[in-house]
Amino acid sequence: MTSPSPHRAALAALLAYVGGALLLCVAVWGAPTTSWVGRCCDPEQSIWFLGWTPYALGHGLDPLFTTTIGAPAGVNLMWNAFVPALGIAGWLPAQLGGPIFAYNTLVVAGNALSGWTAFLALRRYAGRGLGPFVGGAVYAFSPYLASHAELHLNLLHVWVPPLFLLVLDELLVRRRQPAWRMGIALGLLSVVQLFISEEIFATSVIAAGILVAVIAVSHRPEMLAGLRRLAIALSTAAATFLVLAGVPLAVQFLGPQRLQARVQDSGLFSTDLLNLFLPTPYQLIAPAAATDISSRFSGLYHEATAYLGLPLLVLLVVVAIERWHDRPVRVATITGFILLVLSLGPHLTLGAEPTSIPLPWLPFTSLPILEHVLPGRLTLFVWLAVAGVVAMTVEEARSRGRAGLPRLFGVAVALAVILPTPLGRSSVDIPPFFTRWPAQAIPAGDTVLIAPLPGNGTEASAMLWAAAAGYGIKMADAYAFMPLADGRTSAGPPSTALTDAMRTIQRDGVSILAAGNLRAQLAADLRAGGIRHVIVGPMPARDAMVAFFTNLFGRPPEDVEGVAIWRDVGVADVK
Repeated sequence: MTSPSPHRAALAALLAYVGGALLLCVAVWGAPTTSWVGRCCDPEQSIWFLGWTPYALGHGLDPLFTTTIGAPAGVNLMWNAFVPALGIAGWLPAQLGGPIFAYNTLVVAGNALSGWTAFLALRRYAGRGLGPFVGGAVYAFSPYLASHAELHLNLLHVWVPPLFLLVLDELLVRRRQPAWRMGIALGLLSVVQLFISEEIFATSVIAAGILVAVIAVSHRPEMLAGLRRLAIALSTAAATFLVLAGVPLAVQFLGPQRLQARVQDSGLFSTDLLNLFLPTPYQLIAPAAATDISSRFSGLYHEATAYLGLPLLVLLVVVAIERWHDRPVRVATITGFILLVLSLGPHLTLGAEPTSIPLPWLPFTSLPILEHVLPGRLTLFVWLAVAGVVAMTVEEARSRGRAGLPRLFGVAVALAVILPTPLGRSSVDIPPFFTRWPAQAIPAGDTVLIAPLPGNGTEASAMLWAAAAGYGIKMADAYAFMPLADGRTSAGPPSTALTDAMRTIQRDGVSILAAGNLRAQLAADLRAGGIRHVIVGPMPARDAMVAFFTNLFGRPPEDVEGVAIWRDVGVADVK
């Protein structure tokens, strides 16, 4: 029997990964236009960011900086989970089924495309048999991708790193294409990755540097001859990258609302050493005794993505020992191990307990740009290395016929242990008031304050409502990174008397009736924010929030299509 052509095999692999991604997200397909993949938080923010780019380009607006959220100061989108490349890709699904449907479609695409590009890359090292297909599946449905499929669309679309690997292999090992051509390819891929996730772009540079260093040691004579090729390619890549990404980077680092302080704590979001052995709730096989511990990993267990499991760890060690003479296995093992050590962060964490033991990531925490990187996310590249070793192991065992069956069985057991569990789904009420926004007669330039006030992922409903309204709302709110006056970074509107009161009401469920000095501060905050209308949508402690603004403005709201609204408010309304 003849083997299928490479093109048919590639198509079959892609379809298989799409099928696996659909199964992973099976819970959402009963209502894909009103509920999204995942049980929590950040997708509401991602849905807004996803639709912003096509909206801005279609209306002649600046796609990189906006006062549509976070008014009046606005938001520098380059410092946020801004996904212009995915926004353009999601335009057609959004036209067909709305913003939530576009998000769900791109979640499936993220898993499937990531597995597919890994499959294409691994064919370089494991031939054209079963091995690359299994390796691609390992990458596509690894704990890293399964976890971020629940929360972070920008971190889920990791189909560019395997393409980086292909280019570097061609540049340094195979050397069939001119160096300048590979440099252009590297520059173009870098731009695409920048416009999906700048953090993944930065960590890709680190991973590539480590890979090149490992290849240089393993292929020393060949690498000495390839230094000129590398220099030409990197120069061409840098020129290509700066021509296409220079303006967005200038907006980020020189433009308004740029951040000065570290975005998040790299020590908090590092790989816990026990995570290598203990599953999180994202694994299909996850005993309660294990998840009771792992649920405390990495600040949020959603970021604990290093679970290899004892069977896979043993397999990797055995294969490394047996095939150390095999350069691809040796390079993948060393590179993956170095990246795993870096993912442990600046100090060792063991069982959710930080220690004072310094680790190799510590110097990176004081470097520009890299100070914002969460080291636990380097497990992405660990899983690409693991996928490579698994692919080569499967292909080698398959080539041995019956003698390779025990090894194939070992691989099957090891991979069964890390299988992901199907993801959950979430939804919120979207009041008809927002879906019929053009009928609400609110001028486009008027700033609107919406409750609940975004400050974290669990309070981001207003972002989704604004997306459903077609981006016609100029919001004082934003679940986005913004600089504070003292240089620190905030994940929502800066702290004022008004925002503090709203957060206290929605988080603690308490009633606040403003009087005296507080009332004067609230009036000043309304004036400074240029707020013309206040809307309270479905939320916890809704009655208390409505009572707060009713007392503040001295009049009850209009109840219109699922919201309470005070129109044309101003300082004069605060008696």
